[in-house]
This record gives sequence, structure tokens and C-alpha cells, in this order.
Amino acid sequence: MKEVRVAIIGGGMISHRHMTIYENMRKYAADLGFTAKVVAVAEIDEAKLKRWGEQYGFDEKDLYVDFREMLKRDDIDCVDVCVHNNLHTPISIEVMKRGYDCYTEKPAAASYHDAKMMIDASKALGRKFHVQISSIMTPQSRVARDMIAGGELGDIYYVNLEAVNRARRPGYDLPMFTTDFYTKKIAGHGMAIDLGIYLISQILFITGLPELESVSGFAKQGMEMNPKLITDPEGFGVEDLADGFAKFKNGMGFHFLTGAAAHYKDYAMTYVLGSKGGLEIIATDQGGGKLARRGGMAEFAVPGGMMNPELIFHGTQGGRDVDIELKCDYNGNIEQRLDPSKLLYNDNQCMWHAYRLGILNDETRYNTPEIALRMLQFTDGIFMSQELGRAVTADEIIANSPTLYVPEQEIGGELVKFDVEF
Repeated sequence: MKEVRVAIIGGGMISHRHMTIYENMRKYAADLGFTAKVVAVAEIDEAKLKRWGEQYGFDEKDLYVDFREMLKRDDIDCVDVCVHNNLHTPISIEVMKRGYDCYTEKPAAASYHDAKMMIDASKALGRKFHVQISSIMTPQSRVARDMIAGGELGDIYYVNLEAVNRARRPGYDLPMFTTDFYTKKIAGHGMAIDLGIYLISQILFITGLPELESVSGFAKQGMEMNPKLITDPEGFGVEDLADGFAKFKNGMGFHFLTGAAAHYKDYAMTYVLGSKGGLEIIATDQGGGKLARRGGMAEFAVPGGMMNPELIFHGTQGGRDVDIELKCDYNGNIEQRLDPSKLLYNDNQCMWHAYRLGILNDETRYNTPEIALRMLQFTDGIFMSQELGRAVTADEIIANSPTLYVPEQEIGGELVKFDVEF
């Protein structure tokens, strides 16, 4: 059994999800021939770092305020970057410059430009790089992708994706989340990229990564807010609603609407229309995958579990209109029991480590950095279109994508200026 030694940068909420996945990998992934063990963590908040170490039984020598000191160790195989959006780029590039393969949380960055920097760095430095996109790591997504690729829906001409919440602004409506979610400096943008990485990426994945032609968008921070609930000195700087329409060079149209706060009910509606049939996408995974839950795979063994991403086919059979529930999650559980290697495609961290170890290669893994980049091209287009008051082309988006990453950060009382040259 190969044990991969992992270091984590960032001891916030998402790091605990990663720890849960590693714990569940030991329980449910023994047949894969490898496991992973976290050996060190870096977190700039010393009180949070101390609590993290106590929770997981870490020695003080394995806890670091300065991630750069942690990266001097010689017993680390790879690094998980669990910081917030606009820190992904400088920290991930530093990790790769230090000679480590890098796995980063979603979204890859807050802009196309910054995500492209990370991909370019991985290629230039010869390091492996992967982005957490749990929504594509489900039987739901694989079935949809295979049906579309196999022509079962005919020509895909339109996708509609709407996910609206009455009050779901992390750090404001949801105080258990850090206020980093709503500052322009750290977050960059709101739900359009935060949950949009899951929703948009799934559509791009199942439709075969079509090439973007143009985007028309609208974005606004429109809801009245109580200033007493805005506790971050940076203020509330991200949109609470974003709406975009993309045209792709293959003729497909894609409407995307996301709202973190609206005077309306919570709802989600995603469907794919083809010339021969359509798919209704239900409960896209937005939580890191099955292994991210304490109950692991057992929690989802039967229909009706916490999260069962599903599909309904709408079309005709024998001249009759039909609506067929495809039971993706139920059948996916059986599929994985019969072939445990399917877990490599059902969990991000399993895929990442299999890719690092050579079990999967660039052809057999999902190219999550490229998927994340294409997703950010779309969302950049929404914000650029809003600013310019017109539709923007794919080439315009690439040429004018902004630099949003944080260039410096105070670490242990020192103002550290990040060097992103590679």
C-alpha cells in the first residue's frame, strides 16, 4: 500500500473537508493500492492553527504559521492549497516553484488570467496540478456526458442553469463562514464563481468543453444590506446576482443565473435540450463529493440519502413521450461495488493522487485545470459585459481578463510579497 504524505496550506473550513476525505479514503479506497496521510499544516491564524492541531492530534513541530517554512521539509509528497480564492494563484505557484505537485480548492482563481498563470506555471515547472471540482466526479455527470457524446440526445442546442437563493451570502447570511467570501480583495466575486465552479463546470464537462464564442452578462449587488452585519473592514464587495448568456462555436446557447440573495424563493433548475431528447439535472454536487461527508460511502448506499445527484431523460420511445429516471446514484453505487477503481472517477482527491502516482495520466484523468479555466472565461465574460454594456467575444475576454490575485500577505508579522515569476 503506497502512502502519500500531504501538507495542507490553510486550516479553515475547507481543510476539515479534506481531512474527512482522507479519513474516508482509508475506509473505502483500500482496493486502490494507495492512501494519503496529512503530515503538516500551515495556517496564518495562530489560534486557529492551535485548535486545528489539537483536533487532529498533531505535534507542534508539524504546525506552521508560515507555509514557506513548511515547504522546506523533505518528507512531503504534495501539497493541498485550502486558502481563499485570490490567494490560490500566488500560493499554488510558490508551491510548484518549491518542487511540489499541487492540488487546489475551487475555484482555481477568481479570473481567467490568474487561473491561466497557474496552468502555465505547472507546465513550465513540470509539476502536476489539479483543481477540486466535485460536480464532475459523479455518476450523474458521467452518464450525462456519455449520453451526449453517444448522440442519444442528438444535437445539443441549449442549456438552462438557474440556482437562486433567498439568503445565502457566506459571511453575511451564513456567519459560520469567513467574511473572506464577500470581500472583493480576497473573494474576487460571489456565487458566480464560488458555486458557479461546480455548476458551470459540470455543463462544460458533459457537453465536451465546447469552444466559447461570446458572452452577454448582467451582475449586481442589488439587495439592501444591514451595515451592522458587515463586519469585515474591506466591506461587502461582491455581486449577489449574476446572469449570463453564452454562445458557443458549435451552435449551443447556455443561460446561467445564480443568486446568493433575492426576494424570492430558493430554487434550482437545470436542463439540457437536444434535437432527440433532453436531460433534467437534479441536485448537482456542490459539497466536495461523497467522501467529504462523515458517513462516507455508507451514507449514500440507499436511495434517499443526503445527496443523490440524478438525471431524468425527457424524450420519445417508440413514438411515445417518456420521462425516465436514470437512477444514476443507485446504479453508480452498484458499479463501484463491482469495480472499486470507479472511485478514481467518483472523488477528486482519489483522482488527484492516482494521477500523481501514474495510475491515471493526462488522457485518463479529468483535466480539471482546463475545465476550471473555461468556466472562468465564461464568468469573466459576464462581468466584462456588465462593465462595457455589451456582449464580449471569447478573444476579448482572454485579452482583458483582470489580475485579481493578492500580491502580498502578512504572515507571522511579516509582510510577504509573493513572487509569481517562474
